[in-house]
Amino acid sequence: MASQAASKAISFAYNGTIASTLRKFAWTNLWGGREYGLQFHDTYFEPAPEVTEALRRLNLKEPHLFDQRKVRLSRAHTLALHGEKLPKAEWTQWDQESWYLKPYLDEIEAEKKARAESSGLIPPYEMKQH
Repeated sequence: MASQAASKAISFAYNGTIASTLRKFAWTNLWGGREYGLQFHDTYFEPAPEVTEALRRLNLKEPHLFDQRKVRLSRAHTLALHGEKLPKAEWTQWDQESWYLKPYLDEIEAEKKARAESSGLIPPYEMKQH
């Protein structure tokens, strides 16, 4: 699967053994989204301008991933509304996690940094829409 291959290429700011172990422990034991079949980036706060822009770019470049996200969120909302969880066999597994928004979020942060260093202008997706 392409998204699984992509997840192996993702690098975090802290990629050491301890950081990777803590990340997996927290994802497995402290985060409840996997009980609903969600991936970690499914729970990112959409009104945040960076997340909104990352989702817009995801929809343009990889619409199938955007659609899969919408299906996962819809199923999770329905389950939560009824007070149910998926059977344990259907929970999201660590090796299925793709961190699909990370490349877009990293790209946006790099653009913001470059723009601030060169011109000091605010990116259009951070401007208030009236």
